[in-house]
Amino acid sequence: MTDAPAGSWIVELSGPQIKTPLRLRVDDKISVGRVVDGDTTKRPDVDLSPFEAESKGVSRQHFNLQAETDHLAIVDLNSGNGTFLNGNRIKPDERYRINSGDQITAGLMQLTLTFIISPDHGGTIHRQPSLQLQDQIKAGKGQLVLIVEQDVDVASTLAGILERAGYTTRVCHEVVGAIRAYNQHRPSAILVNPFLPDMSGLEFCRYIRRDVKMNTTPMVVLNTTNRPIQSTEVMRVGAEVYLERPISARELRHVVSSLIAQHETGQSNLYTKHLVGTAPLKAVQPETRRNTCVLFVAGHSDMPIVLTVQQPISFGRQVTVGGLKSHVDLTRYDAANWGVSRVHMALGHEDGRFYVEDQDSVNGTYLNGDSLKPRAKMPVNNADEIRLGQLRMYIYFLDDSDQIDGDPTEPSRNAAEKKSNS
Repeated sequence: MTDAPAGSWIVELSGPQIKTPLRLRVDDKISVGRVVDGDTTKRPDVDLSPFEAESKGVSRQHFNLQAETDHLAIVDLNSGNGTFLNGNRIKPDERYRINSGDQITAGLMQLTLTFIISPDHGGTIHRQPSLQLQDQIKAGKGQLVLIVEQDVDVASTLAGILERAGYTTRVCHEVVGAIRAYNQHRPSAILVNPFLPDMSGLEFCRYIRRDVKMNTTPMVVLNTTNRPIQSTEVMRVGAEVYLERPISARELRHVVSSLIAQHETGQSNLYTKHLVGTAPLKAVQPETRRNTCVLFVAGHSDMPIVLTVQQPISFGRQVTVGGLKSHVDLTRYDAANWGVSRVHMALGHEDGRFYVEDQDSVNGTYLNGDSLKPRAKMPVNNADEIRLGQLRMYIYFLDDSDQIDGDPTEPSRNAAEKKSNS
């Protein structure tokens, strides 16, 4: 793990010409300007030439962003057309304090600067109502903190903040890797971004909260994106704290120190229902994500069922079934003693949604405790409980859509390990 300097900032530059904000890491200072073909002497650290910089009058070396002890500064580099901060032209070679949301105009190019991570400037902190944070920040003693964050620079900076505070860190950039890491070495705390490439970070939180042995592991959700998410959604999945950007290094150390100390002394009061099963999963190609799911059977953590549903799949106690080409035999899960019929339920995928359908079973099919009518298709959502007689299963989609909590009116897109039917 590369340690980030103490004063590291992560910021974004956005503007009318920039469709995707430019995310920058400022350890000391970085120059912003435009690259001119053939000129190797004045190349800026941040090149604005793809965004009509030349026509907007941006110089080759237009301005610097500099990390100071307690703030970020902007310095005009004797640019030809000047640098303006919130409409006021700044003097060349002089430092001006800059805040999150400030407007920068380089020549005629309009830019907005937004803080993502800063040493001391934080956004809103949301926490569980019963949670009381400690007054003092205690140094870590090498406890492991798992960081689940897609952006490499953000993850490295977060790791540097915590390592300097006395913790060890492990970084994962997607949920499937985080699941493996969580099961290999159980962390003392978890930091997770809700927006991840393979699945919602909030679904990972649900996964942790339903674990058999470690469902009270402290979790902090960090939203380092510009995509909105309701704090109530974060609290609902069992995270203790939700930090909105900008993320303050000081506040992060305070939160992690408090949560780990409380957890180690047994003061954590979060007790939630379990998800039995913590199988390592592997990523698959995008074309298989829309119709792939993972089912965990209660009491059988080492035997998850991973399915790509291209046609309806039946579940029960016999291997071949007339009318349905694919079948999952649940005999190895002691299905007979749990009241599972020979052909009990069908699982299908239609119009972007998974559904279950009771197949006239003797002891019934239940979705989150509600009995299903025979032969009626019922849509299922991520993390739903499906019960065949008394055999409980939990269905999971490794979601790569823009949704966070699964709007039941919108189709889900799913990813998981592709595996042939058992």
